[in-house]
Amino acid sequence: MTHFELLVEGEGSQVPGAHALVWPRSGGNSGTVRSTVDPWLMKLGAPGNATVDMVRIAAGAYMADRLTRRPTSFSRTIDLTIHLTDVVPWDGPLDTLADLLFWLSGDTWNLEVIGEETNRTDIEPEGVSPIDVVSLLSGGLDSFCAAVLACSDESRRLYCGHWDNPIVKHSQDVSWSYLTDEMELMAEYHQVSLTEAEQKKEASTRSRTLLFIALAIAMADARGASRVEIPENGYTSLNLPLGADRGGALSTRSTHPATLQTVNELTQALGISIELRDPHIHMTKGALLSAAVAVSPASFPSGAANTLSCSKLDGRWYPGGNTNHHCGLCIPCLVRRGAFIAAGLQDDTLYLSDYLTGDALEKLHRNRADDVNAVRYSLSKGIDEIAVMANGPYTDDLDYDAAFEICTRGLEELRAIPLP
Repeated sequence: MTHFELLVEGEGSQVPGAHALVWPRSGGNSGTVRSTVDPWLMKLGAPGNATVDMVRIAAGAYMADRLTRRPTSFSRTIDLTIHLTDVVPWDGPLDTLADLLFWLSGDTWNLEVIGEETNRTDIEPEGVSPIDVVSLLSGGLDSFCAAVLACSDESRRLYCGHWDNPIVKHSQDVSWSYLTDEMELMAEYHQVSLTEAEQKKEASTRSRTLLFIALAIAMADARGASRVEIPENGYTSLNLPLGADRGGALSTRSTHPATLQTVNELTQALGISIELRDPHIHMTKGALLSAAVAVSPASFPSGAANTLSCSKLDGRWYPGGNTNHHCGLCIPCLVRRGAFIAAGLQDDTLYLSDYLTGDALEKLHRNRADDVNAVRYSLSKGIDEIAVMANGPYTDDLDYDAAFEICTRGLEELRAIPLP
């Protein structure tokens, strides 16, 4: 077990033997942390201490997660100390955040906070005009469709992006280009890269959602917005396990209602007047795609095709493959393909499963057998109310009948896909 410590460049470590993660004062690369923003987030418009510190804790957890190899037993214990601008507000909320990290990652988190021992760097904010809403724009299909639908919204919007590799950055860039060029979207987009500079040891990104959300909250706080929108379809948000071996944190809980509720409770406890909301929880991915198509120009299929859904991106391991192309057979790819079919929309996405041949295709089929078999099992078994209820905890206002319906319709979108 390794103890990690996130501190600002120029500070001394307070934890003997800890793996220091040094955040560069003006952004850049310290050798352990790569960031396009400073540790006080001044480039975002000078948010308050509580939101700055939330980002620091989320960033430290994300990097510690990525730098800790996951054992065959899955769960890990991760010790993390974070240097904060103000430790006083975190007496109670820190336990809530540790519980949230356990819920998201399946790991035990021992969090400790200490006060920073350095002065802020004087950095000119990139934007200071007030806004109403911050929306995530991840480069994925759901946030792309949500941005298309928001083009007719008169709210002053700021879009937030977080990227940790060039493929994600590219998908965000092309999505934004389409939205501004083809949809004539008038809004701001702040993309932040904040990640470890060392070789990662864990491929999954279960803790990334907390960092992404924290950055969006910081942007909202800095610009006077009262709402952050997490655009995700309801089927993926609820994300019922497709098999008995995929329960708990093995199925992502990134936008589960319980995740958003816990973050809202956390912000309230910290005195941050910002609400987190998923405006598309009532829709399947296919329904969200259909709604976006209805208000889009004829070029929409090309814009949608350039979004990113694949959770593997391992095309380099297959002769004739491409790392930038979707595999076509992981769970997110299958949900994506089902959405295009449900929307009656031409799918121009490049899938390895569509163009690989021979041994390369057989290798892809072997590597995705667990995902495909999980979908087959779920389609044969179906969904009942008990399975939906067991996937909680949920918010008090959740409509179980509506949740059951959205999961059933999402599964039917998967049924339309020809499986290998």
